[in-house]
Amino acid sequence: MAAHVATGACRRADIAIVGGGLAGLAAALEAAALAPARAVLLLEKEPKIGGNSAKASSGINAALDAQDAPRFRDDTLASGGGLSLEPTVAKLVGQSPDAIAFLEQRGVDLSVLSQLGGHSAARTHRNAKGPNVGFAIVSALQKTIQDSAAASSKAIEVLTSVSVDKVRYEDGKVVGLQISRTGESGAVENETIDAPVVILATGGFSASQELLKKFVPGMEEFPTTNGPWARGEGLALAQQVGADLLHMDKVQLHPTGFINPKDRDAKQKFLAPEAIRGSGAVLLNTQGKRFVNELATRDRVSEAILAQPGKRAFLALFEGAKPLESSLGFYKHIGLVKLVQSVREAAEYLQLDDANELLRELNEYAESAAGARSDRFGKSVFPFPLPHIENVDAPVEIHVMEVAPAVHYTMGGVRANENAQVLRADGSVIQGLYAAGEVAGGLHGANRLGGNSLAECVVFGRIAAQQAVHQLENPTGGERARL
Repeated sequence: MAAHVATGACRRADIAIVGGGLAGLAAALEAAALAPARAVLLLEKEPKIGGNSAKASSGINAALDAQDAPRFRDDTLASGGGLSLEPTVAKLVGQSPDAIAFLEQRGVDLSVLSQLGGHSAARTHRNAKGPNVGFAIVSALQKTIQDSAAASSKAIEVLTSVSVDKVRYEDGKVVGLQISRTGESGAVENETIDAPVVILATGGFSASQELLKKFVPGMEEFPTTNGPWARGEGLALAQQVGADLLHMDKVQLHPTGFINPKDRDAKQKFLAPEAIRGSGAVLLNTQGKRFVNELATRDRVSEAILAQPGKRAFLALFEGAKPLESSLGFYKHIGLVKLVQSVREAAEYLQLDDANELLRELNEYAESAAGARSDRFGKSVFPFPLPHIENVDAPVEIHVMEVAPAVHYTMGGVRANENAQVLRADGSVIQGLYAAGEVAGGLHGANRLGGNSLAECVVFGRIAAQQAVHQLENPTGGERARL
């Protein structure tokens, strides 16, 4: 065990941001833009920044126009099952177009639109080519910070491999942090951060078996799509200074975590992006039968898969594979996606006895997509409709993959209002403490819509920074910043 050395070192910042995922990056850049003379410090526990944001693959939501904004709000509230905090949802929807502009101004391509499950319109933006959208976003923002550092001595300071051990609190307000990190000698060095503002952007707890078991017993038995860093430390930090938590029992199973044929029981799984279903993929059970509207909300699709034999399913993707070529190429390379050339080959991959049964199932779906018959699962949106297939040996490219639900996102977290201010149980504000991204609860309610996580990170990371700058400029209190 490394020895602890009480160095007594002290560092000062105006704004200290804990967590280097998208919410933290957005907060840092917004703060630096609004108050370039202020010292902004970004702390990340991992050796590299990015977190789960860098793994996101389906896209980021934004209201398309003034007419779409109420629909976007209603979709989010409906998905949340009556638990979402309406002012927070309204802020997400209202500022979502600005979030897209914020990213595009920093070189992110978000030119492709798709319609994900639970959405009434195609409002999920992603890049046309290159790496997955989350990695593209994180890389662009990281480059912006690096370019700023090269051009100016007053830049965002980034510290990695740092453990934040305590939020310092004195005389009714946050005054900084206590951190530790391993020095060159191998000893763990303690350091004090003086900062009148702390923004928590530490993510969720989908990789913490301890917290999953505590709040949702049984959920810890599922694999997760999250990196091992998603352990919920930000919750404990907030509670140290009296923050309340809410919706902690609301944990999302993503319906489609890839099953790796070489390691079927792996506890960490790659996510089969929702964009695959948003591009027209058909969900089939182990008998080759459809069993659900592929574009229903994540909770409903997960429940449907868990009710199938083996609690698993297959995705079959046709023409919609073309816009996903770059990401599918990676999944094919690592053996998670198989490209077959006919229905017969697909039936063999699914280990079905009768390829003609699968053919009939797919052609019935094709008829529904063409409007010739109503879909028996109520599906009304058919991205990249499936053409009629003549016979089981007719040439047709089909990408097939095996999937099962996996823990993906924790809707609950630190209680915060629509201005990212962290609250006590009585609703009072903890001065100097803000929360943005997955660490904050209340936005998603019982179930998150695909694409709302990246949107939340940008919108509320920026809001937290705006509030932080307002606090610094108005140290005696007064109204919160008007946004």
